[in-house]
Amino acid sequence: MELNERRKQNFNQFGIDIMRQNIPVSQGGLLGRMNVAIKAADSHSATVVLAHNSAVTMSLARAAAVLARDARELGKDELRKLRELLETERIATREFALLGRDQLKPALGRLYHPGWDVTGFRGGFRVSERASDLEVWAETFHNYLVQNPGREVPAHNITAAQAAERYNALKTARTAVKAQEGALRTLVQQSDAAFALLLKMLRGLVKELSLTLTLDDGRWTAFGFNAPAAKERPETPTNVTAVSVTENAMAVQWDKAPRAEYYRVRIKVVGVDEEPKVVGTPSDTDFMFEELPADAVVEVTISAVNKGGESALSEVVMVRTGEEIDNRQ
Repeated sequence: MELNERRKQNFNQFGIDIMRQNIPVSQGGLLGRMNVAIKAADSHSATVVLAHNSAVTMSLARAAAVLARDARELGKDELRKLRELLETERIATREFALLGRDQLKPALGRLYHPGWDVTGFRGGFRVSERASDLEVWAETFHNYLVQNPGREVPAHNITAAQAAERYNALKTARTAVKAQEGALRTLVQQSDAAFALLLKMLRGLVKELSLTLTLDDGRWTAFGFNAPAAKERPETPTNVTAVSVTENAMAVQWDKAPRAEYYRVRIKVVGVDEEPKVVGTPSDTDFMFEELPADAVVEVTISAVNKGGESALSEVVMVRTGEEIDNRQ
């Protein structure tokens, strides 16, 4: 009882810090973090009893999220294909309209007059680019040719049957796109809900662990979390500037990072180094390094460090030995 009571007090005291765990919100990040949590829940099941977020429960939720994500992506691909088909039918129908208009001009006149309205060319000879307008036109043109079979031009496939085919193809394609758009909205909502559940479960897992583990228990990290009693990592250094002071030496400065105990200065000589390498660990916010190759482009990054860990790397600054060049944006 005393241990549980102490843990509850710890949670009340450190609850805000516990809930500030670095839990990802991206779908890829959530899936990866859930894998870590599932593995830890399984391997520590004998000593860490989880009533709400067990390995089995989290595994089922993760699998459901993957299925929902894949269904959403398949839905997107299907919509893309249907839109491509609609575009094909739209272009074909518009070409048919342009040809039909030109084939009717010898009989109805080359200048527009209200007598053209019954053919679907209302108010002028302009042929719309919009699929919905072309669908209406094709239906009207079909009705006109049915009532005036003498206006058909079979040699150019300007017939009532072809107008009906254009109308039906365009209508079917548009209907399919609208239906798939609605289906995709549902799939997106289902996917979002599935991943929102993963985020909720990870946050719930933090609460469950806080009632089981002490604030400095090393098993927090096995679950992918920081031990609440551990010192918070420092923030990333900002406003990093670097300038070449000689042909072989460079000076770097940056703003002090909150909670930093010291810094790691990394450089990468472009064309020479495959990866950045640590060249210094100063406690101050400036550093100079020498023995650089002459006329070389050097990439500089800074990170802040304390007992809680290391910050993310600063933005890259690029300098050519012998002259200063612009920072990478």
